Amino acid sequence: MAFKRKPPLDNVRRVISTGQNIRGVITNKAGRSVQFESWAERALLLRLDREPAVKDYGSQPETFHYVGEQGKTRHYTPDFIVWRNDGTEIHEVTCAKRRTQPQLKQREAAGADICARRGWRYIVHTEQELPQGGELANLLALFRYRPTAYAHPDVAKAVRGRLGPGGVVALSVLTGQVAQELDLPEPRVVAAMAHLLWHGQLKTDLERLMFGPTPTGLMPGIFVWQEVSHDQPSP
Repeated sequence: MAFKRKPPLDNVRRVISTGQNIRGVITNKAGRSVQFESWAERALLLRLDREPAVKDYGSQPETFHYVGEQGKTRHYTPDFIVWRNDGTEIHEVTCAKRRTQPQLKQREAAGADICARRGWRYIVHTEQELPQGGELANLLALFRYRPTAYAHPDVAKAVRGRLGPGGVVALSVLTGQVAQELDLPEPRVVAAMAHLLWHGQLKTDLERLMFGPTPTGLMPGIFVWQEVSHDQPSP
């Protein structure tokens, strides 16, 4: 999506380029345009989009005003607002080494106080606890398979039939078996599997790169297992 002079709806400002950062806009699972201006922010959005308890989220939601050192009025715009099933949150993304700076400590304290008075939660993230490396690469690859257009009920049913509780199988093997069982092209099955993985109905070790230059696009040695409902008794 190209940047326009005005920010997306409900954003109080546009994200900016420093010449060294990445910036962009995505459409989230609720259909809202959301800006980001770093890889750490993009990683957080991937995490938020996958969380079932997150109903919606937006970027650059409002400007907070607070009194800083020597009684001076200061202001800043937090990165994201998140609407969960159980409440509202403000999320801020920063570098770990910056959090020791007095001005940033004041800003975080002010943000936490403003949120507390509203009954909201204030959460600060650093690059140390957000997806990176193989996990980030996998989530970026799986993101395109988020839409329901990639869902395939017959594939999901076949997967459930082949993966009982505690069952673990190589993704490439499972893909081939399901494709043969349903007489479907393997790329269609891979897309349906990726949809299940994005939505957490299939589990895997996201630290290991899943996609690569192979005939099916799947790297060897990637194992998957089925999501087990906590509502069901253990066998």
